[in-house]
Amino acid sequence: MTKLRAYISGFVVAVLVLTGQAMAEARMMSTPTGEIVICTGTGPLVVAVDASGAPTGPAHICPDCALALFADLCAPLSAPLHMMLGGERLRFAPPAEAPTLALLTASARGPPAPL
Repeated sequence: MTKLRAYISGFVVAVLVLTGQAMAEARMMSTPTGEIVICTGTGPLVVAVDASGAPTGPAHICPDCALALFADLCAPLSAPLHMMLGGERLRFAPPAEAPTLALLTASARGPPAPL
């Protein structure tokens, strides 16, 4: 168990060292005219743009939104609702029958009428 803690703490230190400098550079990067924040499937990215809207450099992870990515990884902290005492068994109600759903038929509409 002690070795596992040492590996985990070493991994966390490495992540902080490797990503801390990039986050500081991203936050302190000068913007020529503006920034565009793009929400992608892998996370929010910031692209610096000039007056005509052309990108002036590579996209980087938004430093203001990066910590929000950890929100889904952390379990909510709450106390257990009921402490199980010795020999107590949980009982579950049988599942209810799901109602049958009618199948929908496809109905495509035609093109709009000309004016």
